[in-house]
Amino acid sequence: MKLLYICHRIPYPPNKGEKIRSYNILRYLAKRHEVYLAYLVDEPHDMEHLETLRSMVQGVYFDTIHNLTKKIRSGLTMLGSKPISVSYFYSQNLQRSIDNLLRKVEIDTIFCSSSPTAEYLFSFQRYNGKLRRSKWIMDLIDVDSHKWRQYAGKCKGVKRWVYLREAKSLRRYEKRIAKEFDRLLLVSEAERDLFLQNISADNVFVMSNGVDLEYFSPGYDSRIVKTGRSLVFTGAMHYRPNIEGVEWFVEKVLPKIQKSIPDVTFYVVGNRPSPAVRRLAKKKGVKVTGYVEDVRDFLAAADVCVVPLRIARGIQNKVLEAMAMAKAVVCTPQALEGIKAVPGRDVLVEYGDEGFAASVIRLLTDHAFLERTGQLARQCVEEGYAWDANLSQLERMITPLEPSKQELRVGGLI
Repeated sequence: MKLLYICHRIPYPPNKGEKIRSYNILRYLAKRHEVYLAYLVDEPHDMEHLETLRSMVQGVYFDTIHNLTKKIRSGLTMLGSKPISVSYFYSQNLQRSIDNLLRKVEIDTIFCSSSPTAEYLFSFQRYNGKLRRSKWIMDLIDVDSHKWRQYAGKCKGVKRWVYLREAKSLRRYEKRIAKEFDRLLLVSEAERDLFLQNISADNVFVMSNGVDLEYFSPGYDSRIVKTGRSLVFTGAMHYRPNIEGVEWFVEKVLPKIQKSIPDVTFYVVGNRPSPAVRRLAKKKGVKVTGYVEDVRDFLAAADVCVVPLRIARGIQNKVLEAMAMAKAVVCTPQALEGIKAVPGRDVLVEYGDEGFAASVIRLLTDHAFLERTGQLARQCVEEGYAWDANLSQLERMITPLEPSKQELRVGGLI
């Protein structure tokens, strides 16, 4: 079967949220079908991975985007009604490549990753002709419109207005996607239920994330030499929820832990740390690493992994990866949402700073409890988060449309 897979960012390397999911979906589909891949590159060093992707698929189509230029153009979008994120991730060059491919190749299924990629189908020059014969699947991953509404709730003034505008325009866009795509995928039951609170649809399904259980293994030998006990947070450190989470942990939680355990060190591990994150390195017991070659070195060396997110959508891969390495995890309820783990057994879940600190201290001072929690965490992901098992439902979703339905899709009627 011939598939076109459109991603809003290059799906390699699998080193952060949506790229982990899109890469594993690509790998699964490419083993079983003839896949054509289209994506955008917004980090120049990602170009070095082009040959890796070419070796996996039938054809690769991409365009590079420059952040400053895209931000200016996206700002102009506010004069209209289209979501800013749709404009940011739209490229006329990539559109032409996709148009040419769709004219030449009879594509059975088009699989889109993240809502902005729907624009490449909505803008196809022969929208109501040839594309009617393809099945459309949208992997929304999580409910982006709600994420922007969460951001707005923490801001004032112009920034609040911009975030609310994006939330409202994305919700309208999500409604159009629900009407015109054959299948919509979300990462958890919680995300699906949230989506259906505002949009009526019967084509919404859950496809959970997974974790590479061989790569993230308890047997990995860390190259980090540490002194004292260590806490680790991993993530892209220019991403607002991660920034706010580690700021709260350093300001409110870590001092309470240090009163009981003075030698503890908190490692903030992830590329592109913002100025606010870099300033945290001036605090006692805090180390900000920036980009690291292999995040497993820090996970394996950690005594406890902490995920203090106050805003979170979808499934947090950082939680699954730490659990897969048999590490005890302390996280907020938001960070655990969508993960089928038992709080208090597989992971420890706390919201307030006092409770969060107390849970970390308990783990650091009770070795048997620490080891048992890590072992149960590993067992949890082994039972529910193997990638191939979670992606297996794609096979029945990507079958071509029935002939009777092909004629009905005009302007998104089905």
